Amino acid sequence: MLRAFLVILLLAAASARAAIDTADILGQAHADEPFNDQSGWTGQFLGTHPDGWTIPESGVHGAPLANGETLRFGKVDDPARPGRKALQFVLAPDDPVTSSSKRAEIAFRHNIEHGRVYWLAFSLYVFDWGTLPPGDQSLLGTQLHSGDDNRGLSPSFTLGAFDDNMLGVTVRHSYSADPSQSNTESRTFAQMPIPFGRWIDFVFRFRLGQDEGELECWMDAREIVDYRGPLGFNTPGHNDYVKFGYYNWSTFGSSRKILLRSPLVVLDPTGNKYREADLRSFVRSRS
Repeated sequence: MLRAFLVILLLAAASARAAIDTADILGQAHADEPFNDQSGWTGQFLGTHPDGWTIPESGVHGAPLANGETLRFGKVDDPARPGRKALQFVLAPDDPVTSSSKRAEIAFRHNIEHGRVYWLAFSLYVFDWGTLPPGDQSLLGTQLHSGDDNRGLSPSFTLGAFDDNMLGVTVRHSYSADPSQSNTESRTFAQMPIPFGRWIDFVFRFRLGQDEGELECWMDAREIVDYRGPLGFNTPGHNDYVKFGYYNWSTFGSSRKILLRSPLVVLDPTGNKYREADLRSFVRSRS
């Protein structure tokens, strides 16, 4: 009897822990809510930077692609689950430049501080864009960007696509009190072929810091990065911010399409309040 009671308590505790406290959510975007009911993020498409709540439900459109499609950002049917929606991000070679490059992204508020633990989570679906030429590299899914945009720093960490359709996580830092691209150091982990044509669950746990930085990343519940070391840049007065979507700074010859479900940013107030499974379950329960 006592054993059964303890099992019930443990199950109840696990269930309670799986929920994400609303107070800890710093940003989220959904395909199952009207854009005009969402807040806390802006778009970056076709040379414009609209607030999320101003984007029409029909999405953001550009010149027709070879298949006649015009949508660059908006809501589409989930290819794996009829009746469910996802957020679509599309780049075309002739699209206008946005902030010095081609991008279809949403950017959240500048609210990531050094020394605190945060989580990012989302599901990613990459449509097969064929064999890429050498040097065709891009960021897809997410990036954590330095809040001091005037320095031109690369993101503190990214999920990126590399030559031969490889996927990898890159971390960056500078020990300098005057960080720049020239004194930035970087390291890439977990390069593997992009699994085209299916949903991939990603969860990141991270803490920015020159001495006690850390980054963990799980792909489909399997840990692919466990990094302890310097992460980020010394930019007092400028908090970092998270972006989600697709960004390509190289020359590319055909349109690219990805989908995202429920991109989410969460503060972990104690550093161990949440687990990877909590974030993954939260994202999977939404679209």
